[in-house]
Amino acid sequence: MKRGLSYIVMVVLCGLCLSSCANDELVEKAGGDGRAPVRLTLSLSGNSSRAINPPVGDGELDPTTPEQGAIVEDDVYVLVIDAVTQRLKYLVEDLRVIDGYASQKILEGTMERTTGHEQVRLVVLANLNQNQIQGVTGDMQTYLKTLVGKEVREVYDKLVYNYTGSAPWNLTERRLPMWGISPATGVPPAGQSLECKLYRAVAKVSLWVNGKQGHQDTKGDFTITGITVNNANDKGYCVSQAPLDPDETVQYLTPYVTGLSMNLQNFVYTGLNVTTAYEDLIYLPEQENTDSRAVSLEVTYTYGGETQTKTIEFKKDGVGDRFEVVRNHVYVFNIKVTETPTGGGLKTDVETYVQNWSEIPLTPGYE
Repeated sequence: MKRGLSYIVMVVLCGLCLSSCANDELVEKAGGDGRAPVRLTLSLSGNSSRAINPPVGDGELDPTTPEQGAIVEDDVYVLVIDAVTQRLKYLVEDLRVIDGYASQKILEGTMERTTGHEQVRLVVLANLNQNQIQGVTGDMQTYLKTLVGKEVREVYDKLVYNYTGSAPWNLTERRLPMWGISPATGVPPAGQSLECKLYRAVAKVSLWVNGKQGHQDTKGDFTITGITVNNANDKGYCVSQAPLDPDETVQYLTPYVTGLSMNLQNFVYTGLNVTTAYEDLIYLPEQENTDSRAVSLEVTYTYGGETQTKTIEFKKDGVGDRFEVVRNHVYVFNIKVTETPTGGGLKTDVETYVQNWSEIPLTPGYE
C-alpha cells in the first residue's frame, strides 16, 4: 500500500530524570539491600504544530487539550527491562507523585541498583486500567508482575486495549493509553538523568467546515448533524513494535497490528449541531487501511431545509491511494462548501491534513 501522504507528528517528550539535582537526597535514601530510590520527571510537551498544506494564516490547526495528555496517578507503571536479554526483570515499586514544576510532573519510586556493566531500560505505561486491557480482570500492577521473566515483545503483545460498541470514546471515562521507553542505562546509587518520548496509542480525527469558518447564506447554515465512522478496528496495542522513522519528528510511519484478531465496527455521533468544527472527540485505533477494511466517515448535514450525507475516505483530498491510520497522528478533514455557479445547490469538496499532535499543557496533567 502506498502512503499517499507524508506524515509529520509531534514528538512528545517524557523526560525521565533519575535523581538529577537531588542526588544527595537520593543517596541518603539508598538502603543497604541493593535497592535505590529513583526520580522520574515526566515532561509532556512537544514541538509547535505543523501540517501538510495548512490553510493560509492558520498556525494552530488542531490544538491539543489537557485531557488528551492526562495521566491517572494510580494507573501509571514503570517496567524494568534487561537491555541485553530484553526480558522483564521487575516493576519499579512505591510509585508516587510529588510536586513538580509548571511543565513537569515527578514520579518517585524504588528499583534495584545495577552492578558491573549491567544495563536496563525503563518502560513507562499509562492509563491501562481504564482501557479494558484484553484478558485482565484484576489489578494491573499484579497482572504485570505475573509477566516477569518474559521477553518484552511478549509483554507488549499482551497489552491490547479494547474499543468496542458504537459509543464514541469519552475522555472523561477513559484517558488515552500511552507508552514510552528510556535509553539503556545503569542504575548507580546516585542515579542519573534519562529521557524518553511518550506516544499515544490512538489517532485523532477532526472535521472542519471551510477551515473552521463555516458556511452561511440566505438559505441558512451548513450544519453537521451526525457523523458515523465506518469500519474502524475494535482494538489496538498499547505499545507499537513498528520501527520508528530515523527522523524523530515523524515518529511512527506505519500502524502496528501484527497478530491482532480484529473486528470492524462503526462509531456513531448523533444529535450534533456543528457549523464550524468538530474536534477532540473522535479517536481511532491503528489500522491498515485496505480496500477490504477501508475506514471512512459518513457526514450527515442540513442546508436549506434539506438533509444530505457525504462519505469521506482516508485519502489525500478524497482521491488517490488510501493512507493508514497511525498512532499519535491527527487527521483533519476540511469540507470546502461553495455554491455551484448556477445556484443549483452546494459543492462539497474535501481537503485532508495530517499534522502534529501539538503541545500539551500539563494542567490538569495528573489526576
